[in-house]
Amino acid sequence: MGAHAPSWYAASLPGALNRVREPLSGDTACDVCIVGAGFAGVSAAYHLSKAGQRVILLDAERVGWGASGRNGGQLHPGFRQDLQWFAETIGETFAVQIRDAGEAALNHIDALIDESSIPCDRTHGLITACRKTKDLDEEVAYNTYAHERFGVEPAQVLDAAETQTALGTGGHVGAIRDSQGGHIHPLAFVTALAEAAEKGGATIHDGTQVTGLDASDLRVEVQTNRGTVRAQHVVLTGNGYMRGLHKDSDARVLPITNFIVATKPIGAWADGGILPHGDAASDTRFVVRYWRPTPDGRLLFGGGEKFSKAFPNDIEAFVRPHLAEVYPDLADVEIDHAWGGTLAITQNRLPLIRRLAPRVTVAAGFSGQGVINAPFAGKIVADALSHDPALLDLMERLPCPTFPGGTTLRGPILFLAMSYFALMDRIG
Repeated sequence: MGAHAPSWYAASLPGALNRVREPLSGDTACDVCIVGAGFAGVSAAYHLSKAGQRVILLDAERVGWGASGRNGGQLHPGFRQDLQWFAETIGETFAVQIRDAGEAALNHIDALIDESSIPCDRTHGLITACRKTKDLDEEVAYNTYAHERFGVEPAQVLDAAETQTALGTGGHVGAIRDSQGGHIHPLAFVTALAEAAEKGGATIHDGTQVTGLDASDLRVEVQTNRGTVRAQHVVLTGNGYMRGLHKDSDARVLPITNFIVATKPIGAWADGGILPHGDAASDTRFVVRYWRPTPDGRLLFGGGEKFSKAFPNDIEAFVRPHLAEVYPDLADVEIDHAWGGTLAITQNRLPLIRRLAPRVTVAAGFSGQGVINAPFAGKIVADALSHDPALLDLMERLPCPTFPGGTTLRGPILFLAMSYFALMDRIG
């Protein structure tokens, strides 16, 4: 336990939020023990403490150390599967409920920012850029479908020239701009929300590695390297860092690594430059690339994934070809920060939010869309444990199949599949 993992986020974190909390010291008890101090865990602690529950939140490192403090910071409304998929796969009534949940998730993160005065640079505007006409046609068709069938506010359609102006680069046939999406400083958000949870009565321990769970019908014992926590319920929110705690979540949640660079200040977010209106952006590749400006004029750019815990020897060199393809003029730009992190995906990219046992609940596998959905998942779990299980019941209907090959072979199998899709991205 020590400093945050190196990143532009850690370097720019407001000093008042950059503090280390004491590890657990000996055995203790509470109502709810939460494992993993990222978006979902901190949000659950915040809402449970407001509901009067005695909460202990544990993290092996520190608040926001994992994916929650290292991601692209992009606010993507909804899930990785769209409303048409839900309507055709589960039913139109369920799709309406998911639409409402998605709107509630977006409202929830904005409400948290407002009510706790969180300094996280909340910015509106999310562009989905299309290099192929087929991709743009599909985006436009779905935009129309979601509006006409489900009353979703239509996004703005940009032609090639408008897209070039909005992105500050060419090479795209058009784009969709969602004014409700956007971006935040994710590490500032999660650390400030943790402080709000503590003010509400939650106890947070950094540097406390959970080594096992013993759950019965009466209570749960959470074993750690610093002592044991006896609780009425345990909530697993460690995402890509909780392998070995529960076999059911292990079978459905797969850790992967993703990588980001931050350029030197280049005037991004300035008139006539890159992303002049401050939008976040991503593309329609299967192995998606994503980027956004920072308030000090840098470009944060994420690209490339690995299906192992090992990081590339040179993260900058790993990401730079992706950056250069989107912004050829930046092929040789100076990079000030390069970092990676471990997130978690599920087989169908829908999150795993459900009861694993009567006293064990999980919220994980947000598959790249956790900035909005993970904090809301924390609220869903908190509501279920305190007064209202309706949304947790809804989330339990999300299909989340196990990966083929079990925990031993799922990584190699997925690597082969993802290599194929990456090849398709390259050859179009």
